[in-house]
Amino acid sequence: MGITDKFNELISNLLNSLEEIQAAAIVDRNGLIIFSKIKGMDKEDDKIGTVTATFDSFIERIKKDFGAATNFVNVTLVDENKYLFATAGLEAILTVIADKFISDNSLKVFGSHVANKIKLILEGEELINLDIPPIIPILSNMREGKLPEGNFSVKVIVLGAPGVGKTSLIRRFVDNKFAENGYVSTIGVDISRKEVIINKNCIINESIWDIGGQAQETAPYRKRFYQGANFVFLVFDITRKSTFAKIQRWIEDLDNSSQQLSFILIANKTDLDNSEVTLEEIKQKAEELSCPYLLCSAKTGNNVIGAFKYAALKFLEQY
Repeated sequence: MGITDKFNELISNLLNSLEEIQAAAIVDRNGLIIFSKIKGMDKEDDKIGTVTATFDSFIERIKKDFGAATNFVNVTLVDENKYLFATAGLEAILTVIADKFISDNSLKVFGSHVANKIKLILEGEELINLDIPPIIPILSNMREGKLPEGNFSVKVIVLGAPGVGKTSLIRRFVDNKFAENGYVSTIGVDISRKEVIINKNCIINESIWDIGGQAQETAPYRKRFYQGANFVFLVFDITRKSTFAKIQRWIEDLDNSSQQLSFILIANKTDLDNSEVTLEEIKQKAEELSCPYLLCSAKTGNNVIGAFKYAALKFLEQY
């Protein structure tokens, strides 16, 4: 997929995520439009004049106010519209035009997420999830008075074949550490705990159960491990397709436990170059399971905090 196709998919996902958003453009630091899209106009039907007229009045402001800035997210109200300007790395700026009734926080959360993806595309990153992950709509409501107050306890169980990096993901989240000295298999279950502070009035205490990946050996005990769980990480090693195929075994095991659980598909070790599982295969599996997915790296920390924060916020949706 070329850069233009990636931009088209990413911006289309943004426009489809919020009905208040009318158009979006990726602009370079000199004010030249790299890519733009208006809701309701297909790529092949875009009229250059319409797009240019929509954004031209703000090109000079981008060049004057934001051209030298390296990190900003700004929302401006002009007449009947709100405009978002967000840096997308050192090379570009995302501009979004939305209805004035959209909340500033919602626009900033969605815009910041998309701007970061634009940055990765421009930097040549190959394996990029261009979908809007489910954590983004939840985060966009954080300042809208919809979060409960108090301390809450959440049990997260982490499942997957041996060697997929379950323990490494947990250590990265809990201690912000990564061990380079080889793989040690978890026997039975190892329990860790960490607070996820949503805001000063809402704290989630996560109890994280790292369950050994030896499916046959741990079978007699697993139902006990699953009891009281709220959320499941289904982890596979993106460099070993056999671990991806075994995800279905864990799903069947969960189905047999009579638990009603939310879960997320985690592709770990995305920092490595020898991937055996394609992004399309991951998307298809997530659709089959009706669950979200994340591309993670315990080594670099990419998306690790986001995965555990998603578990916490997903739990809060019941309130």
